[in-house]
Amino acid sequence: MESRSSNFDYFKPSQGSKKQKNKKEAWKKAWLVIKIILYVLLFAFTLTGCVQSIAVKSSSFSGAGTEFYSSQEKISPVVATFKQGTKKKDDKYLKDNQYYKVEHIPEANFHLSYKKYKSTLEDLRNQAKNVGAEYGQRGSFTSSVQYIKNNGDFVNGQPIFKGETGQYLFTLDKAKEYKSVFNNWTQDIKFIDPQFDIKKLYDEKTKDKDGNYTLDPKQLKITFPDKENVVLKKASLFSLYSTRSGYANRNNAIYARDIFELLYRETFLKEDNYYKQYLKDHNKASYEEVLNEIVEGKKTKITDEERNFLINYQDTINNYLSITNLNTTTSKAPQLDENGIQTFDKNGNIQLTNLDQENSIYGGPSTSVGSQIAFAATEPQIPFPSFESTLGYGPFFSFAVWPLSAFVIATRAPLGDAGGWSTILVIFLAVIIVRAIGLAITWKATMSQTIQEELRAKKAKIDAKYADVPKSNKELKMRQQQEIAELYKKNGVSPMDSLISIIISLPIFIAMWRVIQSVPELKSTTWLGIDFAAVSYRRLFAGEWQYFFILLFAGSSQILTMIIPRILNKRSTKRLTIEQKQALKKSDRMQWIMMFVFLFITFVFSAGVQIYWIISNIWSISQSLGIHYFKKSNFYKKRYAKKVVS
Repeated sequence: MESRSSNFDYFKPSQGSKKQKNKKEAWKKAWLVIKIILYVLLFAFTLTGCVQSIAVKSSSFSGAGTEFYSSQEKISPVVATFKQGTKKKDDKYLKDNQYYKVEHIPEANFHLSYKKYKSTLEDLRNQAKNVGAEYGQRGSFTSSVQYIKNNGDFVNGQPIFKGETGQYLFTLDKAKEYKSVFNNWTQDIKFIDPQFDIKKLYDEKTKDKDGNYTLDPKQLKITFPDKENVVLKKASLFSLYSTRSGYANRNNAIYARDIFELLYRETFLKEDNYYKQYLKDHNKASYEEVLNEIVEGKKTKITDEERNFLINYQDTINNYLSITNLNTTTSKAPQLDENGIQTFDKNGNIQLTNLDQENSIYGGPSTSVGSQIAFAATEPQIPFPSFESTLGYGPFFSFAVWPLSAFVIATRAPLGDAGGWSTILVIFLAVIIVRAIGLAITWKATMSQTIQEELRAKKAKIDAKYADVPKSNKELKMRQQQEIAELYKKNGVSPMDSLISIIISLPIFIAMWRVIQSVPELKSTTWLGIDFAAVSYRRLFAGEWQYFFILLFAGSSQILTMIIPRILNKRSTKRLTIEQKQALKKSDRMQWIMMFVFLFITFVFSAGVQIYWIISNIWSISQSLGIHYFKKSNFYKKRYAKKVVS
């Protein structure tokens, strides 16, 4: 047999090239496995962040919820802000610098920053230590009170009220005791039974030519229904419990009573304020004397000035009692039948009404006063002053939120408030850096999505071809999916690219959302009258119209991020048939649904997150425009658009 010439081996692939090809295939498979593992880990990482966002609560108040600090010494408490009221333009009874009430400002979110109030924070830490508590302990609740003049200055120059005993009006739930800020509490604080409305004692129609109002004696008693002669209760003067020894081992009760004492002294005992001035001008020895003239029926008429005094006195007292939870008593009036006879239950016990008994004492030891710390947040404080402190909360807090918070704190701390613009600048820088890194990581997937957007018209043609195929015809439906898959494969597009971008971008968003809600310098920001911690739609419904613009910009920017790519790519859909356009609309339906879902989510965020969302959307819009013009470049046509043909 004639032997075969070895020259023909020239046309055969060499063993080396085969091995090299096999090696490449092996590396491709290995890289595919590695990518799948990385994506699964990243998905788990993202899922952890989502779960922790629900399980580990943040708070809109500084000093509560998850909070990030650069050191343990900088941890701040919850601060309740009280401010002297202001005189209305049409008020004819208040003099300059007088007020009816010291008002609690619930929307104030004061951050006792280390930069400005280092000595106060050190004093609070020592005060906590002296009562057996650890300041800044994880899972604890704190509360403190600041008192501000109507011009915005701190009373006595202190960011936290400091009483006559040298103690700050501050407490912790872990404290073994609470030391009062006052040497003694005011005794014999009197007020009309809150179950009687002062405004119902007279009728506007009874106002005579001298401006006096006639009092209705029927409004000074509560009677049995349809039985005016059966009196269940008469109007009387109530008093407030003021014996400190009765609150033994009840720290929260003493703290609440201290807050009331501060408010009462600053409102009713201040010599140059309205109420004390009224007593002097009318030769009255006490508030009790004025109030007794009403409840005992000694007065049949009151002047407009007396009416103004009574309404404001009672409203203010009721407000102070309510916010300190001192407005309760265990003494209840007995139940009477229609004949005025006391009733008993089947066990022979006296039946009681829900009406407070005459001459009751509010806030006694037997009531629920002090069951919770007054003006504490609803969420415990979980401070993270170091990287090590985050390790117990999983990798998401440690490797996503903590680095971002560290950057934000380091950038924000040296800057002044600048009316909130410093925070805007920090968020802007954070968005640029984070989104730039995200774009670099997802560049290939982003370009793949761009090509996929260009292929929408071609996909619509395939969908239109199979539009009339019933769902039961699985063979043709499978062929439809195969053609779409072939279209994507031919153009180097993977449907998974969109999912990959979401998996990478979602943890970035959640981390930034956490940072805005957990860095005190950010969540305590007020910018152009907008509180970062506020929920915009709630404030809008309360009549604060500045929040309308935040909602408007957040919503419109979100819509633009989703429709601009479609507008830029509109030319590719102009030549479609009616059937193809209908198929395209059908495929777009889910994306429109997603847009409305995102709009809803956008509206329920806090204002700070919405501002971040607006800045982030501006980046997304700029990115879409940038990529659109990049697609017109020769580099794009050579690198990415080789297979995308019309």
